[in-house]
Amino acid sequence: MRNLIVLKNILWILLLLGMAACTPAVAVEPQPTATPTTALSRLPTHTPTPHPSPTPTDTLTPTPAAPEVCSPLEGVALADLAEIVVNPYAPPPMGSDQPHQGIDLAQLDPATRIALKGLPVHAVMAGDVVMVLNDRFPYGNAVLIKVPLESVPAGWLEGLALPEPIPTLSAPPALTCPQPETLPDWDNSRRAYYILYAHLQEAPTVQIGEAISCGQGLGTIGDSGNALNPHLHVEIRVGPADAALGNMAHYDNSATPAEMTAYCQWRVSGWFQPIDPLRLLENR
Repeated sequence: MRNLIVLKNILWILLLLGMAACTPAVAVEPQPTATPTTALSRLPTHTPTPHPSPTPTDTLTPTPAAPEVCSPLEGVALADLAEIVVNPYAPPPMGSDQPHQGIDLAQLDPATRIALKGLPVHAVMAGDVVMVLNDRFPYGNAVLIKVPLESVPAGWLEGLALPEPIPTLSAPPALTCPQPETLPDWDNSRRAYYILYAHLQEAPTVQIGEAISCGQGLGTIGDSGNALNPHLHVEIRVGPADAALGNMAHYDNSATPAEMTAYCQWRVSGWFQPIDPLRLLENR
């Protein structure tokens, strides 16, 4: 019985081996090898930086405007000044003190045709006060204002035909001109207008060194000094911008040597050359 069981087991083993030999082999598809996943870092977001617009290097320089010019008399337009000139500009030969080196402006009474006092006097251009005269002959009460030419556009100056500096003239024998202790060393490379307002009714209240604006009040028309009738004497000269004169006076026993020297420097030395005030006032 035991042997029979062993034999039966052997037969089952043989049968299984035979069936395995008859079964076709099945190809097994290889499974793809998993690739390890690598975390990708996010690229930084680039925000473009705005570039400023280029600034042009050849920008045009604006042409400076002509300087402001104001009427010297309140209520009288620049265009009407020529109609109230009672004594015109009549310059003498260079070095002479005669006859008339400015213009006289007067307001006449319509009925009597007599010149009137009291019309307010205004500065023609902005500048600095360089002289104040209190009843000194022949200008009487007067104010002298300096306007440097470097502050005036060159094109505007061309219309005035400014004279060339000639500070070498000797004083005429008929005029007493004391010699100063030291000769002036003014620099003519920088020049200025010097505008004189004379024969004012009252002593001026402005101070030397004070900045004056165009149209600022300087006083009123009077007859101080060598004035037979009330009028404003306007005298304009071109001279060195660094000149200093002090007080000036002449033709009067009270005039000091220093005042007479300054008068001669102003009137006949060639340092200060007169121009027609109407040319300046009409070149607006």
